[in-house]
Amino acid sequence: MRRACLSGLLIAASALPAVAETPLERALEVPKEGPLYTFDVKIKDNTLDIDAKVDPSKPEGDRLSLVSPDASTFDDAQAKRFADLKQHTKGDVWCSSFAENIPDDAALLSESQEEAVYGFTPVPGEDDGDMAKAYKHLTGRVTVSKDKPGITSFEMFSEKPFKPMAIAKVNTFSMRVKCDYAPDGRTYIRDLSFSLAGSAMMQKFSQMEHRQITALAEIPDSATGQR
Repeated sequence: MRRACLSGLLIAASALPAVAETPLERALEVPKEGPLYTFDVKIKDNTLDIDAKVDPSKPEGDRLSLVSPDASTFDDAQAKRFADLKQHTKGDVWCSSFAENIPDDAALLSESQEEAVYGFTPVPGEDDGDMAKAYKHLTGRVTVSKDKPGITSFEMFSEKPFKPMAIAKVNTFSMRVKCDYAPDGRTYIRDLSFSLAGSAMMQKFSQMEHRQITALAEIPDSATGQR
């Protein structure tokens, strides 16, 4: 009798319609692989204000090339900052990389015919390092397209001051990203704005950075992959 009841339940369950995916689930399932692109980038922070080009097909450490101003105009701090940027630029501009910071319990905040917005407490990604200590103090927001699945904006920000460690206090933290569609349909980071202010060991600090990416150009016969 029990076996007959279980069989009946399984048959009934198999006849039920599949649960529809949420807009967020569809956005996170967009393929991450695709061709490589060169692109132009404007970078402005506390030290530099430059125009540069990035070619992710080149070896790491040689992917960022300066367009303007001429490197001969840099002071020591600017030269050191540019050298650091050049060494660590990978050319990964894909908004799908933020998926690792979005937990399974992200909650729908608002929805229209075109997009949906979700809120969450960010979770650390594999390469977030010391930054991971701050995540539990931040609020996350992600906007996804319903017409053409993909992440179209992502942000993390603090709603109140917090102490990621005993000797440091963060008064404000904000990272806001606007995404756009690459020719192959993936979304890339078009604009990124970052700001951080606080104090550590009795010294105040303030950091800002803005990046704008334009002029994506596919590299012919480039290997596929998210780079």
